[in-house]
Amino acid sequence: MSRLLTPTQAAELLAVTPKHLLELTNEGALRWVNIGLEGKRPTRRYKQDDLADFIERRSQKACRYIESTANQNTPLTSSFAVVDFSAPRARATSARRSAS
Repeated sequence: MSRLLTPTQAAELLAVTPKHLLELTNEGALRWVNIGLEGKRPTRRYKQDDLADFIERRSQKACRYIESTANQNTPLTSSFAVVDFSAPRARATSARRSAS
């Protein structure tokens, strides 16, 4: 049987804050053991084996951002042009002045 860790110890092992550990637990990504009394606020403890499984599940083999650029569907340069929105207003203003 693996040793039970407190939330602070488990957070240290995962190199996260206790708040982030609680968020992972609440979303169901990380298992925990309730050693508290029934009907009261839970006292959470974490098994070392569950933390090791979590680390293994979250481990990535390759970074998806380093893939070959040959497979990209979008161009790397922008084809957008800068539009001067003040020019039509200036023309309208000058046209009103000349009509007066």
